[in-house]
Amino acid sequence: MLTVSEHFIDLNRGKRGFSLIEILISLLVLSGAIATIFSGFDTAGQLSHYAQFETEAAFLAERELELLKADLLNGKRKPGPASTEPRFQMKPGWKVNTVWTKPDETGAVRIVCNIAQSDRVFKLESFLYLPPERLQQ
Repeated sequence: MLTVSEHFIDLNRGKRGFSLIEILISLLVLSGAIATIFSGFDTAGQLSHYAQFETEAAFLAERELELLKADLLNGKRKPGPASTEPRFQMKPGWKVNTVWTKPDETGAVRIVCNIAQSDRVFKLESFLYLPPERLQQ
């Protein structure tokens, strides 16, 4: 008959536990996975911030372009190489510049609006076709 201590020794004889190196390798793999996940969160935050800038810059540029197009069509501004500052007050650190060219032979005026905020730049380009009677004014 087996004693209690012999019985426990006999139960554990066929079982093998994890070695120290196996535990360290699994911790290394787990820490690498966690670091990758957290760097993904950082990248997602940066992309979200940039997308927010592009959304607002596109809205501002479109507004400036449409106002300039209306002025060119109504004769409030003359076609020709020129530039203008923004019509509305901008956020601190935002720079807006709208440039347009002289009409080509088909009456097309190229209009470009540049919006910058620190190291980010957004550029929106459009064209306006002026009727022949507006070209002669």
